[in-house]
Amino acid sequence: MSIVEPDRSSAKRFLSVVCPCGRGLRAPIEMAGHEISCWECHRMVLVPIPRSRERAYRVITDGIREIYDARWFFAVLLFAALLTGVLCLKGVGIPLGVLVLFIGLLGYGELIRQCGIDVWDFDDWKEPVNLVLRVGIALAFALSLAAPLLLSPGGLGAPPRFSTLGVILGLIGAFVLPLATFLVYARDEVGPLGWRRGSHVILSYPFATILALMLIPIGIVAAELTVIVMTSWQGMFPFLILDLYPGSEYFAEQYKIPKFGNYTKSVLPDGRFFNLYFRRLHQGFTYVATLPASLSRRTNVMASPWTLDLDDADYLKYRAIYTQVSTMVLVAFLTLQSRWLGAISTLESKRSLEG
Repeated sequence: MSIVEPDRSSAKRFLSVVCPCGRGLRAPIEMAGHEISCWECHRMVLVPIPRSRERAYRVITDGIREIYDARWFFAVLLFAALLTGVLCLKGVGIPLGVLVLFIGLLGYGELIRQCGIDVWDFDDWKEPVNLVLRVGIALAFALSLAAPLLLSPGGLGAPPRFSTLGVILGLIGAFVLPLATFLVYARDEVGPLGWRRGSHVILSYPFATILALMLIPIGIVAAELTVIVMTSWQGMFPFLILDLYPGSEYFAEQYKIPKFGNYTKSVLPDGRFFNLYFRRLHQGFTYVATLPASLSRRTNVMASPWTLDLDDADYLKYRAIYTQVSTMVLVAFLTLQSRWLGAISTLESKRSLEG
């Protein structure tokens, strides 16, 4: 079936479509997204919805505007607090964190699914195939996000280090897993889109889809920058750079950073510490991965060669606060992505046309 431009004389009232038998058909625009019977062979033919960049932009912006509501901020705050609290449990924090991520990513998929219907319902969860696929993709997504913490070379709680291959695999996962989640969850008023219709929607709106998929990498960068700004403003940036990453005594000597200096002062760090940060970043160490990992391991501030006027409990509190902030930023981008993808799923539906 191929799409034909609407008749110019009645473009606002009729759409044209060609049946596989070759018969040209014309249908009122109100039938877009529905099937009509071919006058020649009596086959049911789907009337396409005319594509419009303006309509796509309107539908997507309307769909994601909801996350600016206060209830969404509260939900993101609550989820980030729960995840951070679980990660603080010694020994079991990271495995339990995967479970929390799994639950959150079930909600991520639901935000996509519920965009395609007018009321909240869970009827299609009763289908065994849908249940298995949705649980499976949420678990795969959660394990992917937690992979740096789970696969850290030093074991659970050690600072994760990203290799070139790890970064490449992470970028692939950041694009593939949201797409797979979309294909598993997306639906309209008729029912789940399925792989064929879902793929058609994605291919029909590639620019909007690519922008949505870019939100996870952008969110990771935004979370990292947010923590850098916070720790620099509070004066904790130098101490964290030296304490969290391995081999800091060697690098401190190279950058002429003295031992037993007081790093509790709320002063902006000098250029040496930013140079050291970028060097460790080049080696594969990031705040976004290291801070959550550090919550589940024991620390001994008194034994550190870098002086900090905090005890272990207060030091854990600061790391938990930074972890929660970075988690909130990342979860906010995930929420935005889910609503964006959910809005894309409605672009081929009758409801989107009428909106």
